[in-house]
Amino acid sequence: MPNGHGGHVRFLTVILLLIVAGGMLVYARKTGAEWALYGGYGLAALIGERLAHHLHRWEYEEYDGSYYSEETHAAVRKLYIVCAILYAIGGVVAWYFLTHK
Repeated sequence: MPNGHGGHVRFLTVILLLIVAGGMLVYARKTGAEWALYGGYGLAALIGERLAHHLHRWEYEEYDGSYYSEETHAAVRKLYIVCAILYAIGGVVAWYFLTHK
């Protein structure tokens, strides 16, 4: 693909994971299955990590990062790791408040 991402649509994984999380939430509320609520915590953390990747690392991976220096890659990697942790925690907190009404 011309954008260097091999045809991957930006935010597609985040959207698909949000659809799965929404389905788990609806299923858990209709049937009372607590396993779906507990499984959603990992899914919420994964959504946060994927969101951080698409927001902060996406453009730096074009053409395997050949357009950027090593210093830029190091700075982007550090920003990505910090944001992935923060977004994952935010996703877990959001899932907690969604499931405990």
